[in-house]
Amino acid sequence: MNRPQPPRADAARITYPIPGAHSAVLALIAAGMLLTIGCSGDQDVATGAIDADDVDAGQVKLRDDVLTVYLHDHGDAIAARFTEDTGIPVQIVDMSGGEILARIEAERANPQWDVVYVQGHGSVNRLYQEGQLLDDGWQPDNAARYNDLGRQIYDQDPNAAWWPVTVNAPALLVYNPNCADTERVEELGWDALRDPAFEGKVGMPDPAISGPAYPYVSWFFEQSMDDGYAFWEDVFDNGVRMYRSNSPVAEALAAGDICVAGLEEPNTYGEVEKDGEVEKDADIEIVYPAEGTPGAARATGISAETSVADDAKAFIEWMLEADTQTYLTQIEHRNKYFVPLVEGADPNELLPPNEFLDRVTPYEFTDYDWAGDVENEIKQWFADQSGS
Repeated sequence: MNRPQPPRADAARITYPIPGAHSAVLALIAAGMLLTIGCSGDQDVATGAIDADDVDAGQVKLRDDVLTVYLHDHGDAIAARFTEDTGIPVQIVDMSGGEILARIEAERANPQWDVVYVQGHGSVNRLYQEGQLLDDGWQPDNAARYNDLGRQIYDQDPNAAWWPVTVNAPALLVYNPNCADTERVEELGWDALRDPAFEGKVGMPDPAISGPAYPYVSWFFEQSMDDGYAFWEDVFDNGVRMYRSNSPVAEALAAGDICVAGLEEPNTYGEVEKDGEVEKDADIEIVYPAEGTPGAARATGISAETSVADDAKAFIEWMLEADTQTYLTQIEHRNKYFVPLVEGADPNELLPPNEFLDRVTPYEFTDYDWAGDVENEIKQWFADQSGS
């Protein structure tokens, strides 16, 4: 790995759980239940949050005259609040990030979506470069309200036809302190993933399925593709266990089935705070390695083939409203860790700076043009290694 390597003493460590960190349950989430608005034969025509499996099974039919959003996380809450705020009906198909991108690719000749909202600035930029996003010169008014963190991404190309909504670390270096030798993880940094002491006890999400997994693994390739391949070859040789998503990685880590992992930032918080209560014995510790912590934007864009462009633009504007972003920090959800990117939004109390980290998470974002260009190559390599 060819990342800058200042002395390991510079690394910061956080020990969880976080005492007293939880937010109120919002009643609007319950309003996000599926609402049938008509029927066609045996098929329900519905708005609200929709299960992709029901669409595939023919149990629900998507209407082409109703805004359709492919989205990962918060589908119920977003559907309810967006329609309440704007009066615009919406069909939100909630699935994993990897499934969203695979579905968009499968529908390339006949897109069924109007808006995509998914983790990975490189992936969304690739859709833009391929001409799959509407590029008519429109920019949301609320783009002028990006805060400094949002501008780190948006200002790279203010004319691009996609917009960052939030950011997080697609992977924090985490470990279970009950495992042997994990006191060395702080010293090892990311090299802990390939250290023989943890052979067979390293876990990660599959980049072919999990949306955050690609911005995580690709971060190791940016400075040198050869070094990236060498690093991950060592991790595979160390017996890494692949999981469909971050949630089972967190569960395996807490159970001691694995000892070291790269775990998405929201899932890390979700593992120590469940049902509104902080788990006092949560067995997760975090290292912010001196060589850096990958960062990724969850971003949104509009299909070039949309027939409801005005509604799609209204959705983008709404996602970048300060009130909306404050709302998304308050949702009781395993991924409640939402980082606002617009001025005037109130941050979640879980966000650093906090008593465990006296600064914001030290994100390092990959160049999104590069990340999009090499996405298929890197994902295919991981698929070959894992047999997926």
